Amino acid sequence: MYPTLVLMLIVGAWSRSAIRQEANEADYMPKHDTNSEDYDHEAFLGHEKKVEFDSLSAKEAKERLQRIIPYLDEDGNGQISEDELHDWIKKQLMAYIMDDARNLHDGNDVNHDGFVSWKEYVATTYGLGFVDNEQQAPDDGEFDYREMILRDYNKFITADANGDQFLSLDEMAAFIHPEEFHHTRDLAIQENFNDLDTNKDGFVSVEEYITDLLADEEDEHVNKPEWIEIEKRNFLQHRDLNGDGSVDIDELREWLHPNGVPPALAEAKHLIALSDKDKDGFLTTAEIVNNFRVFVGSQATDYGRMLHNEL
Repeated sequence: MYPTLVLMLIVGAWSRSAIRQEANEADYMPKHDTNSEDYDHEAFLGHEKKVEFDSLSAKEAKERLQRIIPYLDEDGNGQISEDELHDWIKKQLMAYIMDDARNLHDGNDVNHDGFVSWKEYVATTYGLGFVDNEQQAPDDGEFDYREMILRDYNKFITADANGDQFLSLDEMAAFIHPEEFHHTRDLAIQENFNDLDTNKDGFVSVEEYITDLLADEEDEHVNKPEWIEIEKRNFLQHRDLNGDGSVDIDELREWLHPNGVPPALAEAKHLIALSDKDKDGFLTTAEIVNNFRVFVGSQATDYGRMLHNEL
């Protein structure tokens, strides 16, 4: 019993350190257009859905923002460096990812041993009848879950970084957000590509891209022809890198992770470029507060647990 317990502890510790290291490098970023205010607000404030900032006046928003700033200033010198802003963004976004993973992990850890097996996941997600029968054809009139289960299985074994056939909490984070971790990112890119490439010819056409956008019925732009034309131009000018009229998987990879620059670092650089009025490479309290709409605003409905606790 004791040797087994020790082995589990060693394996768990290795898994945590390896996954967390990759998580820090991966930088969990919002899914908005990187040029939008929504992206800036969510990156700085975090993911948790809160609507308090919607009702704040400019004066109140500045006061709230001023109370956050000391938590960014790690060395206490009164200035926010690029590294400090980068660290803050990662902390906010990591908190969201781990909360998300914890909820899923707790809901699937049926025997409460701290790990989720594939059987536990299948039983909880799809029902006991699918355990050991994942690829059994459905009866007439029943929904066919086989493709969904196979997709989840591929994510499960890829997220299982140490190969012990169980998911720790950190591995569950990679399972639920595979696009954010190095060891699962290629799988996530392939899945995204497969979803977009509906005719399975190995390329994503502009028509397939627009069809995918229009599938989001909640997007307020879906019925605006001018918006569709803008998206078509963006696809052809910025996504189709070789100018052949379509996007292959390598172009999609560059689209999702441009130039290999960590997204959180790119966002920190972007926020400083917008707010650093004296161009010294640092942000003062005055620069942040005076440019508060860069960091918060009426569209900023999300902010992280750390922010919520401190305010």
